[in-house]
Amino acid sequence: MAIIAISKEVSSRRQQSIRATGAMKFKDSPVIELTVGSAALSFEQDNGSFQVGTSVWPCSLVLAKFVDRWLPSSSSSSSIEPQNPNPYLSLLSFAGKRAVELGSGCGPAGIALTALGLDIVLTDIAPVMPALRRNIKRNRPALPKNPKRAQLHWNSADQIRALNPPFDLVIAADVVYMEDSAAQLVSAMDALVAPDGAVLLGYQLRSPEAHRVFWGRCAEVFPVIEKVPHEDLHPDYAYDETDVYIFRKRK
Repeated sequence: MAIIAISKEVSSRRQQSIRATGAMKFKDSPVIELTVGSAALSFEQDNGSFQVGTSVWPCSLVLAKFVDRWLPSSSSSSSIEPQNPNPYLSLLSFAGKRAVELGSGCGPAGIALTALGLDIVLTDIAPVMPALRRNIKRNRPALPKNPKRAQLHWNSADQIRALNPPFDLVIAADVVYMEDSAAQLVSAMDALVAPDGAVLLGYQLRSPEAHRVFWGRCAEVFPVIEKVPHEDLHPDYAYDETDVYIFRKRK
């Protein structure tokens, strides 16, 4: 896959995105609510901290509601009638699958997927873990089980091994914003995902430099990169600046 070109329009949108959390009405709200399946979830966020992971970012909600829409189960909260056959049936059939989330932050995507039945380990760096723990505790009554969590630096081979890969699914949402860590992120994805597994990524351009490094490295590692059509996103969570991608190691 060729590196995705960065247009002047996208670059301009990126500047707006960096100044705020995106075109989201709730960006300054201390608590963000999200319903997936039969679970009414809520997430505390702190936009004033020095850690980007303590905020709820649009990609995490877009990704969660994409899964909620296409989950092959009657538990979905979506009122949208899915296509028949479901084009994401295999990807989103969670029974027997193990997953790990990179850059979980305060937990919206990973906790939402836990509520939808995915066996997932939520990971981030140590300074963000208190925010993640708070939201796991906050939403525990709505979850089928307590999600596992672990500290992870993407360049730590020891921490990656401690997670006991490979995983059927690697989840990440809005994690490409620093050039220095972009290649480390792709390497972590590569090390964690099973040969026949998939990476499910919520993406919004935050930095042209990180964007180039990330997509250049992805093209080397993942022979299959599929962009989910915007019409397949949940219509209430389909923002122009936010996309969902599926990466695979095998065609």
